Order: sequence, then C-alpha cells, then structure tokens
Amino acid sequence: MLSSPTDIQDIVRIAPEWQAHILGSLSQGKVRLPDVFNQIGAKEVFAKALSLDAERARFVTILRDGYYQPLLNKMLNANVNLRRFWGQRRVAPDEQRQQAVSFSVDLAQKMEGVLNKQLNARAEDGFKVLLPAYIQRAVHNAVVDYIRQEWGWERQTLQDLNLDPDGEDPRQNVADDVRYAPESQALSNEKVAQLNELRQRLTRMLADSSYPTEPLTVIDCMFGLGLTELSKPGEEMTMREVCDLLKLPGDTPARRIARCQVLLDKGMDIIRQDVRQNLKGLAESWQGSLNVNSASRRELSQQLGLTEGEVDRLVAGRQFREIKELVERAVLKAHRLPEIVEKGGVAAFVPVDLNGATVRDMVDILGLAKELAQKIASERPFSELPDLVARKIVDRAELDRLTARGAALKIKTADTRRIDLNGVEIEEVVAAGVPDGIATLIKKGRPFLTWSELEDFLGCDGPTWAILRQKFCLGLAPG
Repeated sequence: MLSSPTDIQDIVRIAPEWQAHILGSLSQGKVRLPDVFNQIGAKEVFAKALSLDAERARFVTILRDGYYQPLLNKMLNANVNLRRFWGQRRVAPDEQRQQAVSFSVDLAQKMEGVLNKQLNARAEDGFKVLLPAYIQRAVHNAVVDYIRQEWGWERQTLQDLNLDPDGEDPRQNVADDVRYAPESQALSNEKVAQLNELRQRLTRMLADSSYPTEPLTVIDCMFGLGLTELSKPGEEMTMREVCDLLKLPGDTPARRIARCQVLLDKGMDIIRQDVRQNLKGLAESWQGSLNVNSASRRELSQQLGLTEGEVDRLVAGRQFREIKELVERAVLKAHRLPEIVEKGGVAAFVPVDLNGATVRDMVDILGLAKELAQKIASERPFSELPDLVARKIVDRAELDRLTARGAALKIKTADTRRIDLNGVEIEEVVAAGVPDGIATLIKKGRPFLTWSELEDFLGCDGPTWAILRQKFCLGLAPG
C-alpha cells in the first residue's frame, strides 16, 4: 500500500531528520511508510511522538493510517485461522479482501488508542506497541474473538438451518498448528534476541545436573533446538520419533506416547518456572492471555499466581462473562484484580459440548463430580439436553445449572459419525478414497494422538487430507 503524498510531506515536516529514510525509499520508486518506520525503529518513532506537542495528534494519525492499517491488513490477509474460517463459510476471495480491509481499519483505530495510552503515560516500554510482534499478537487475539462471536451468532440465530452439525467447531481450529502459520514467523528483532537469550538459558539448564535431563531433552528434540547431540536445529520431531530416539519405556505405542507427553509437560513446567525466576523481562514480554473459564488449576496458580483458595472459588463459580466478575462474585479481593489482568487473565464464555467434551473439562468448567462426568461420557451421544433428565443422569435443577455454566450439545447422528482412524481396517480407509500408499503409512504409524502429528507424519496432498478430516476421527486403539 503506497502512502499518500500528504502523509509523506507531513512526516518530513514533523521529523526532518528522517528525510534520508524517505529519500532512500523514493530511490526504489515508491514510499511505503511501514517500511520507513521499520527502518527508523520502534524506539525512535515512539520517542519522536513523545517529544511532540501540537503535532502529536497528526503524527499519531499518520502512524494509524500509514503504519498500523497497512501492516494489519497484510497480517489479516495472511492469517491462517481467518482464511480457514472464511473458507469454511464459503466467503468469496474478493469479499475476504474487503472484510480484511474493514477489519484492519477497525483494529488500527484500537491500536491508535493503545498507542495514545502509552504516550500519555510516558511509559518506558511504550514503544513495544509499535513492534510487529505486538501487532501480530493483537491480530491473533482479534481473529480468535471474531471467530468466537461469529460462531456464537450462528448458533443463536441460524439454528433452523443446516449448518453441518457434525462439522468441526471453528473455535477449535484457531488453536491448530499455530507454529506453522505465516504470521507466527513474523518475529521482531526484539523477539529474536529473546529467543537467543532463552536458548542460552536452556543450554545452561541442560548442563546443570540439578535439573532433570530427560524432560529437557524431550523439549530439545520436539522443538528442534539443537542443544544436544540428539537433535538438529530446526528439525522438529513428532512424539513417536522422540519415543523411538530416547527409547522411552512402555508396553504399547500409546503408553510410550503418553510417557512422552508427561515428560513434555514436565519440561515445559521446568522452563516456565526458570524463565520467571531468571529471565523476568522475557517472561513479562511473552506473557499471553489465559481464559479463567477454561484454564486448569495449575495454569491458574502458576501463570496467574492465584492462591489455592482463590482457585477453589474461581472453579466453583465458573463461568464468568467479564473479568471484573471475579471481584463482584467474591472470588478475588479488588486489589488483586489488576495483578491478575496484568498477568494475562481474561474471561471468555466457553460452551462445553457434552457429546464431545473430555471428562476433565466437564469437571473443571462445568463443575461436575468426576463420577457424574464419567457417566455422561459413557452414556453419550445425546440428541438434546433434556435427554440427561429423561435418562435420570441429572435432575432438572442440575441441568439448568449446567446450562448456565455453558453446557451445550453438538448433535451427532448415526449416519454421519466419523470412523476411528486408529482402529479401522485399512481396507475401509482405502474405500473412503485415501490412496493405497497413504493408507499403508497410516497403518505403520498408528496410533496418532493429534491431527498435527498425523499431518507431519503423512505430508499428504490437500484432497486426501480433506477426506481424512471429514470421514475419520482419532481415538486410541486398544493395546
């Protein structure tokens, strides 16, 4: 997106010391303000805005229209989650581009407000709101919120239409394989420096006998860090490959993969705690949002710093539609809320599908006793919520309470149920349209725990992948 002559003239007038950058862009036949501001650097741009008085409003407007908006538009058009959601809704390419422009204009206005807030507070680290990495996180959060709102609107207003009730919940897709999304690669120089700092810290941890070696080695291999002789930089491994490489114990592949998952979780906990103790600046910069309605007890205590009593009250009171309800409903004292928000605490209502939710989600989010959650899991599928009362699983009062806490149903009919890919005969896989070679690979590699693991293992073409996602599911085959 080319910048208007007026914006360029005003930039040269307000900041004549940047004229060399403008002329450098002109020598290439065009001027793009995002490129100019990136060359100048976020710290210098923010410092310039701080130094202005009467001209600050005009300068911030130029940043909004000439920096934020085109950069946001580019990120939105490349956002895998948004493109996938629009693709599922059959939004035409031209309309997608138009919606991305409209979306970027709205987001640019919000970013303008964030920038003004940092300028008014004269925050030392206020320049971070100009960094591409910060903008990208804003895009990701906005896209997730947009998909949730659109999905909720469809559920509430279009229930009489055939919306493919057995199709995937689009909110689940926003968390798939974010490592491979193009926008995840758009890291600022600051973030690259943080990555190097973290790598150095991990190297020291691996050499320190006081840290458990096995969990950190699993992290090294799975993320392709190249910190030990077992891994190579940039070559990520699947859990199955890590199990084979480290010769993890277990009677079956499923048990070995479960062992690997335990080590992965343990390694992440070790790193998380060490970063918070020894790399506090990095921890603050990388702190992400955590939905208090769906977070685990461990996440609530470790990431948000809640006490055991606060966690108990929060879980008992779920769900919350606004974070301030934690105070209004006596989960927290008022003075604690700013600290929780600063650490990334948010409240977003989460529908819980009783036909597909895990026992843990039914316990942690809906507040069910474990035995009742297990009974619901064993009795499903349900065609409607009153079935739980008709089958004498819960009474009407309990059902009303569950509904208020987010219980919902994603209906699955008998003729559209997907087949477990981990247990089905390979002949059925081929009959569904999967090529013989891919079906053979599936048989050799089973069981698969996640779709991302399967995709990494197969590397198949788009049409084959669509068949697998539409006609099959992943369960754990016995033995």
